[in-house]
Amino acid sequence: MERKAISSDRSISSHKPEDKKYFVAVKNHPKLFLMVRPTETKSWMYRYYPPSNPKQSIISIGIYPSISYARACEVWREYEDLLSKGIDPKIHREDIKKSFISKTKNSFNHFAWEYFDTLEQSQKGNTLIRKKGRLELICSYIGNEPISEIGSPRMLEVLLDIQAKSLNKDDKPTDKAERCAGIASDVFVYANARGFCSSNPAALIKSQLAKSSYGHRPAVTKPKDLAKLLRAIETIEGDPNTINSLRLLALLFVRNGDLRRMCWIDLDLEAGRWRLKPLKGQGKVNMVKDMVVPLPRQAVAILREQQKINGHTKYVFFSQTAKKHQIISDATANKRLKDLGYKDIHCAHGFRATAKTILQEQLKYPLVLVEMALGHTTKDPNGTAYGRFEYIDDRSDMMQKWADYLDALREGRDTAKFKADAEDKANPTTQLQALIAQLGKDKVLELL
Repeated sequence: MERKAISSDRSISSHKPEDKKYFVAVKNHPKLFLMVRPTETKSWMYRYYPPSNPKQSIISIGIYPSISYARACEVWREYEDLLSKGIDPKIHREDIKKSFISKTKNSFNHFAWEYFDTLEQSQKGNTLIRKKGRLELICSYIGNEPISEIGSPRMLEVLLDIQAKSLNKDDKPTDKAERCAGIASDVFVYANARGFCSSNPAALIKSQLAKSSYGHRPAVTKPKDLAKLLRAIETIEGDPNTINSLRLLALLFVRNGDLRRMCWIDLDLEAGRWRLKPLKGQGKVNMVKDMVVPLPRQAVAILREQQKINGHTKYVFFSQTAKKHQIISDATANKRLKDLGYKDIHCAHGFRATAKTILQEQLKYPLVLVEMALGHTTKDPNGTAYGRFEYIDDRSDMMQKWADYLDALREGRDTAKFKADAEDKANPTTQLQALIAQLGKDKVLELL
């Protein structure tokens, strides 16, 4: 039975399924056919004789209408061109497939996510989320490229583009490109250790990037402004988790992430102590890996309130609505501060700058005590880092004075007493006597 050759998509519809499959030629396209099956499936086929091979070969181009008439004709032209050059289209297609698979297995993408799998075993939370985001960004540029073929010029091009697209509100670069360079470097090290590349093109790029600039996070640093903020916090209504977290941020000036993860097991309310491992301390040379925060009476009272609410849970700031970590969101405190009118004026992290500034400028506490309270590493004259229990009594006294000072500010009471205490502490004779009492006369003479 002679069948009318196909010349358009419309002409295909006239070929109906029969008991057996059959082939229909395509007009002006020798070797190209449409195979019609009894199941109503219609497929494009290219039937040809390979170079130096008398046996006919068939290549399936795809199913109609997923592969249109026009696309089938394009593929036909590609195959005809290969045959004219003495190349077998089927072998050529298999070679391309093998090459693609090989490149995929040796691509930056492949090693990036293999490396990420190792991170999931040791890291979690927001750190892992941020690193995943950086990897996704890097892979959007070089993910499909063979890792052994990526050089420093290519990495510089990528990171400079990321830097140009990651500016702060002052049009200055953030550290996004630097952090992307860091994790890209880790991927190259991972692949290099397994013999898939011989260099680390991201290692030298960091020095070529512009210095990052985030600017200071907004914070009130004047007693008058702090008093206004403290009174505003007390007007918050609703979830007690929110107001109590803000109260504690002001009192303890720890990082918001550490406060949100506060666990009952780490608290000794009788002794007024909180032991924790700061998130920023893990892997940071200038941050302590573990610390003790002395709790003033006001902080203990707030935690007693929280105990009535969440004492049956693991976390002090447990939240039933939180799906993943079961604690209040990292955005909760900042959202409330914005609602109070403090957008770009003060943020949750700003309580740290507030405390550091006022403790030193107004209450005249020594830098070493303030830095220890902030969770920064501090060292003695011999270069030895102070332990977490060093100066615990002095730090407890400072935290209690700070809490009392905040009460006085919030209630509009006279704070002259605190300034008088500060002036007494600032007296050189008083300071020397305190130093002798702490270190001993011989040690002080040695230092002098």
